[in-house]
Amino acid sequence: MSLTNLALSGKHVLVTGGTGFIGSRLIERLAIEENAKARVLVHHPANAARVARLPIEMIGGDVLNPADVERAADGCEIIFHCAYGTSQDETIQRRVNVEGTKNILDAGLRAKAKRIVHFSTLLVYGVTADGDLDETACRKPFGNTYSDSKLDAERLALDYIRRHQLPVVILQPTAVYGPFALQWTVRVLERMKTGRLILVNGGDGLRNAVYIDDLVSAAVLAAVKKEAPGEAFLISGDSPVTWREFYRSYEQMLGLSDRLVNLSASEAKALYLRAKKVKSILSEVRALVHELPDLRRRLLSTREVAFMTKSARRLFSNRVWSRLKSQISVYGPTAAPADVISQERSHLLDPATIDFHAAKTRVRIDKARRILDYQPAFEFSRGMQLTERWARWANLLGPTHPALCQPTRTDKLAAG
Repeated sequence: MSLTNLALSGKHVLVTGGTGFIGSRLIERLAIEENAKARVLVHHPANAARVARLPIEMIGGDVLNPADVERAADGCEIIFHCAYGTSQDETIQRRVNVEGTKNILDAGLRAKAKRIVHFSTLLVYGVTADGDLDETACRKPFGNTYSDSKLDAERLALDYIRRHQLPVVILQPTAVYGPFALQWTVRVLERMKTGRLILVNGGDGLRNAVYIDDLVSAAVLAAVKKEAPGEAFLISGDSPVTWREFYRSYEQMLGLSDRLVNLSASEAKALYLRAKKVKSILSEVRALVHELPDLRRRLLSTREVAFMTKSARRLFSNRVWSRLKSQISVYGPTAAPADVISQERSHLLDPATIDFHAAKTRVRIDKARRILDYQPAFEFSRGMQLTERWARWANLLGPTHPALCQPTRTDKLAAG
C-alpha cells in the first residue's frame, strides 16, 4: 500500500468543485484508490452525474454562502478547494474565486482542518518571459478576470498562512488536458471544427501542460506530505511542447490538416484590433437601429431584408430563429495582414494571450519533485493517446468504427 493510501484511508475529506473536470477526477481517485471518506459541496445537482455513482457524500450548497461552506467542512480533516468561477458575468466569476476562497479558508480555520489544498494557476505569474520559471518568480496580473481573481485568491491564501498559520498548500497547474477537460480538450476540438486556430510566430512558443491524472497525483501528495503546508508548487508535465505540437495533436485527432494558421505576433494583434473595431461599429449600428423605430421599420420593409428574412425563417428551427432575431453574432474580419488567412472564420487571441503564446517559458517542477516527490507519469504523447481514446468514446471526433470507440477497462481507469 502506498504512502498516500495509508495517509488518506478513512479520512474525512471535502472537495469543492467536485462536479467539475479536475474535482471529479480527484473524487474518483479519493473514493476508489485512496479509500477516503469523501464529501462534495454540490452547487448544481444536475452536474453531479459523474460522481454520483461513487461512495461519497454530497451536500448541496454554494461557496459564496459561508454557512453552506462551514456545514460542508465540519468534521473534515482535509479540504481540496477546486471550485472556481465559470460565470460569464465577470463580477460573479470574481466573487466565486475570491470570496469563495475566503469562505473556504475561514471554514477550514474553524474546522481545524489539518490540510487545505488550494488550486491556483500558472497565470498568477502573468505573461511569462522566455527561459525557466519557478515559484520564486514575481506574481503579477495577467489581464483577464479569471487570472487576476485567481491571483487575488492566492494572495488571500498566503495571507491566511502568515496570519493564522493555516496549513494551506497552493498548487499552480499549467494547462490541464485530458478526458473531460473543457478548456484544453473539448473547446480546442470545438474551435477546430468551427474555424482555424492561430499559431503565434508559427507556434514555436512553449506550451507547458499537465495531464489530469498527474495533477490529481500532485494534489494527493500535497494533502499528505508533512513539508508541504505553507508552500506553493508549480505542477506541469515533465517537459513542455511547442504550441504547434500541442494543437497539431488535436488536429490529427480530427483527421484534419488545415485547422492551423501561422501569424506573427504583430499580425495576430493587428487582426484582433481590427475585429474589435468592426465589432464596436456594428454594436453601435445595432443600438442605433434599436433606438430608432422608424429606421428599423424602413430597413425591414426593403425587398432585400424581406427576402433574407423569409429565407432564414425556412432554413432555421424556431429556437435558432429566435436567437437570430434577438442578437447579431460578430466574428470580425478574417483577412489578416499579408493575406495569410483565408475567408474562413479564425478564432482570435487578445494581445496578452498572444504574448503568452509567443513566450518560450519552461516551467520548472523541481520544487514539487523535491518536497512532494511528484513525478509526472504521463508523457505528452501518452496523455494525448488517452485523450484521443476518450474523445472518440465521447463522440467528439465524429463517426468512427464502434470497436474503436469503447476504451478498455484499463484505459478507463487511466483516462478518468
